[in-house]
Amino acid sequence: MLGVKQLHKKFGNNEVLKGIDFNVDKGEVIAIIGSSGSGKTTLLRCMAFLEQADSGEYIFDDLHKDITAITKKEIRQARMKMGFVFQGFNLFRNMTALKNVMEGLTTARKVPAAEAERIATEMLVRVGMGDRANYYPDQLSGGQQQRVAIARALAANPEVILFDEPTSALDPELTGEVLEVMVKLAHEGTTMVVVTHEMDFAENVANRVLFMEHGVIVEEGPAKEMLTNPKEEATKRFLRRLLRENVDEEANEGSSAETAKA
Repeated sequence: MLGVKQLHKKFGNNEVLKGIDFNVDKGEVIAIIGSSGSGKTTLLRCMAFLEQADSGEYIFDDLHKDITAITKKEIRQARMKMGFVFQGFNLFRNMTALKNVMEGLTTARKVPAAEAERIATEMLVRVGMGDRANYYPDQLSGGQQQRVAIARALAANPEVILFDEPTSALDPELTGEVLEVMVKLAHEGTTMVVVTHEMDFAENVANRVLFMEHGVIVEEGPAKEMLTNPKEEATKRFLRRLLRENVDEEANEGSSAETAKA
């Protein structure tokens, strides 16, 4: 359905992607994990043409071309079939939640305003934000803003949605409401590629997990197998470090709670 072969990308002398082979099939949920700077976000952005890759092949349905030879028209057509959810929400601050979801429909797709409003309202209800349609981003919590951003991605009825660390900008108490929406989408059969540090989501919702380090895919496989019994030492090292960080974080939260009681 959607994939890349031998994808390369440099920023100056820094080669961020070093020959990535990746694909997602219809209905799959793929979780991409790895340390900061491993190339995860760059991979997603190149797949959505938010960054121009230096070389490689691009596959999306019937489109199969050298990524440097894809025309602007083909890029537009590919983008029309995908949604992108950013880490920082990227909502228009001067528009209500409803208008934010409508904007792409009316501007890029030339959907009549009445129809765009119907679709936007339906999508906001779908992510549990129907009662906040007329609120502006500054009146919403981070979790609510991200759910509006997901509604915006859904409004175009995309074949695949790319999520770039959708919960990393949120406080822990707000993370759950966004993950709940994503779990629901997965159960509905939505094709998703998710860059994430949420290991519970990756293990229990994703079909496959990819671990990236230094611009390459070190290991990939079925989610539960990858996260409970990884084969590569680099993957084991990453998961051990993540576990230690979570334990330390829980200990700090417990200490803070005890201090507050005192």
